Amino acid sequence: MSSRPLVLATSALFVVSLGYGVIVPILPELAGGRDATDEGLLSAVYAGYAAAKIAMQIPGGVWVDRSGAERIARLALALFTVSLAGFLLPVGLVGFTVVRALEGAATGLAYPAAFALAARGPAEGAGKRLGLVAGLGTSGLLAGPALAGALAEISPRLPVAIATGVGALVTLALFALPSAPRAEPAPDAPRTAKDAYVRLGRLALDVGFLLLMLPIAFNKLTFSAFQGLFPLAGPDLHGLETTGVTALFALTGVVFGASQPLGGWLSDRFAPRRVVLVASVPLLAALLALAYVPDATGFFVAYGSYVAASSIVFAATTKHAATSFGTDDTFGGLFGLLSTLTDVATIVGPLLFLNLYASSAAGVFVWMAAIGVPCALAYAFARR
Repeated sequence: MSSRPLVLATSALFVVSLGYGVIVPILPELAGGRDATDEGLLSAVYAGYAAAKIAMQIPGGVWVDRSGAERIARLALALFTVSLAGFLLPVGLVGFTVVRALEGAATGLAYPAAFALAARGPAEGAGKRLGLVAGLGTSGLLAGPALAGALAEISPRLPVAIATGVGALVTLALFALPSAPRAEPAPDAPRTAKDAYVRLGRLALDVGFLLLMLPIAFNKLTFSAFQGLFPLAGPDLHGLETTGVTALFALTGVVFGASQPLGGWLSDRFAPRRVVLVASVPLLAALLALAYVPDATGFFVAYGSYVAASSIVFAATTKHAATSFGTDDTFGGLFGLLSTLTDVATIVGPLLFLNLYASSAAGVFVWMAAIGVPCALAYAFARR
């Protein structure tokens, strides 16, 4: 199989994750600093991104299947780069609400296109392809915050300008590549967009598919909460200062990037369901350990173990979904639906676990593990 689709998919995810990693830590500074930040408007900026991303993923996935993943990946990169350039304008939080919504919509296009590019091809090796694209592509989540942290003191717009330049260069390079010829659709492929939506509607009601989603939903539920918990639990429980909290975010990027390809490789060697169930054991054990470790070193080790196990689970579950429910003609819609349904957990996670932290402190990690047990058991009984 040609490496071209993997390069395109990885490039798309890298630019998207780099831009996201740059913008999120310094968004208040871009709007004029903490004193100029209105919490209500700031929440609208974040919510606008999430709403646009979720709203775009299913129609974007269908568009990928009907127009070609390469074409949509290029378009998504162009739109995302335009959104990054929008953060260089002195428009304040009101303007950033529109800019961030464009960023979310572009991201909602990029992910189905990238994963469709990685999934298409022989079933043998699909796990490796998906793991490599996810691991290498999302390394921007590590590079972005590092870039923002190093340069924001000079000017908060400097790291944004660099990310915009990277996005523009990658976009131009990919547009310069000749498009690969599209394969003929299979006889059972959806003939119209309506057919594609009907098929996705049936899939959304398929109990086996919903059970299969649970490991990814649980990962997003907990992972989204950690982003809000670190600035609280790090100092409260283990005396971490800003550098220590930042190191936890950096650890996330390093371990995630290394573990995704491993998870893909394992799911090619063994049944994806078995990989998910085996990896769920250290995942849940790591969450429990976070509640009882005596010092910051133990907290880092336990959290790193959680990220490694959850990354393996994500890669294996993604392959399981692709091989059980997708085809080369429907991967875009499949990943759009999968992302949309599981992204609901990213809204629930911070609300649930930050409130539990307020009442139970380190006990919040016990709650995480307790919720994870029925998710793993339900997945074990999925039909496919």
